[in-house]
Amino acid sequence: MTSPSAIPSPGGSDGRVRFLVAPSAWDGSGSAPKDVYDDLDRLVRPDLRNHYASPLCAHRWLDVCDDPGYGHGELIARTEAALPLVIAALRADRGAPLRIALTSLGPGDGSLDEPVLRALDREALLASYHGIDSSFELLCRAVRRIATAGGFRAPFPVTAICGDFTGLGPGMLETPHLPSVRLFTLTGLTLGNHRESDLLAVVRGAMGERDYLLLDARLHALGTNPEANALAPDVRAALLGNYDLASQRRFVFGPLELATLATDENVGFGYELTHRVTVVPSALNLVVFCTGLSTTMRFTGEPVRRDRLDLGITTLYHLPDLTAWLRTAGFAPVWHGEANGIALFLLKRC
Repeated sequence: MTSPSAIPSPGGSDGRVRFLVAPSAWDGSGSAPKDVYDDLDRLVRPDLRNHYASPLCAHRWLDVCDDPGYGHGELIARTEAALPLVIAALRADRGAPLRIALTSLGPGDGSLDEPVLRALDREALLASYHGIDSSFELLCRAVRRIATAGGFRAPFPVTAICGDFTGLGPGMLETPHLPSVRLFTLTGLTLGNHRESDLLAVVRGAMGERDYLLLDARLHALGTNPEANALAPDVRAALLGNYDLASQRRFVFGPLELATLATDENVGFGYELTHRVTVVPSALNLVVFCTGLSTTMRFTGEPVRRDRLDLGITTLYHLPDLTAWLRTAGFAPVWHGEANGIALFLLKRC
């Protein structure tokens, strides 16, 4: 289903955007909002599946990105600095004329995608842009950023797909015209919100033999097989530093704020370091949870009492073990780099 819309623009997209709606939005395979917001166990998922939907939740996420303590600006700067090396690696690996169809899996507000687009454009490699996000609000924001950005060498097609990228199917994406290859981006530390094997199996299944994946991850410096329950207090505090923030607590509580009459000020918060979700050796899950939830469901009036409710998860990785594990997941590293606790990988299928 396609709906081209005009956005007055001096930018690279020539002001026209194709907006597509994935079948999961209307064919019954996804949950209707009422079904979700009446059931906390379906709504509050540690993989953050429902944490970006609605204007409220999107706003909460943008507040996190604006919080210097979280490090989103540093992540953008780190990505931008690495792009010349990424592009050089792409060219060396292809050994042929190259055009890039950039396909962003969860673009958020587009702030991580824009420098990638500009770097590809400077090298005359940019063919097109696709952004896939289940948050309509964030997807619109990303599209407006890209469609109204000036300074590109030439117009390029922009396509927005409103849908869950963890449900990528064979008909969801168009095959790029030769000599273009698709560069998927899974950035913004998204890998750490999921069971890695499940997420990357979906992404790998959507990739062709000529496609690439740009992936980032937050690292820890604890070596192999760290004992999650035996960390010194100062080490634990350092690991929590990017997440023990008021903006983060408001964000992870967002779906509950929509579904109940409670706010983040009505509960306590805790942080657990564990290995129970990740499948990557030496990785540490950081689980954010709330305690003492006592409230009422907003739409049904049903009372809610929970001693503990897990709200979100992120993961910190040991670089050598993550690099080795990616090979077992069916990816060959083309290039990788690390700086300031952030790893960036350029991968292809193997």
